[in-house]
Amino acid sequence: MEQNRVRVTIYGQTYNINGDAPRDYIHQLADYLNDKMEEVQAHCSAANTAQVAILAALNVADEYFQLKKLKSGEETEVERKTMALISMLDQGLVGDVFTGTRPDVRI
Repeated sequence: MEQNRVRVTIYGQTYNINGDAPRDYIHQLADYLNDKMEEVQAHCSAANTAQVAILAALNVADEYFQLKKLKSGEETEVERKTMALISMLDQGLVGDVFTGTRPDVRI
């Protein structure tokens, strides 16, 4: 993959970023971080740049962990449902998935 050299501005500072990611993606990341830092600044006007950066990083880390937790929960739910379906197939409660037949159900 081709190395991209991208110039971005984050919180008033210009940085030259080298990376394999597409230029647009690098700009998206920089814009996202800039927005996070401006959010922090709006709530902590007395904070210096380093403090703003650390608090923004904590916010991004929190988002990451929340998404990771959510994803883990989704995988657990998918696994639970998959196991339930397999159990139903084993018990003959669900018809043959490949032929489309269904067992006779009597109530």
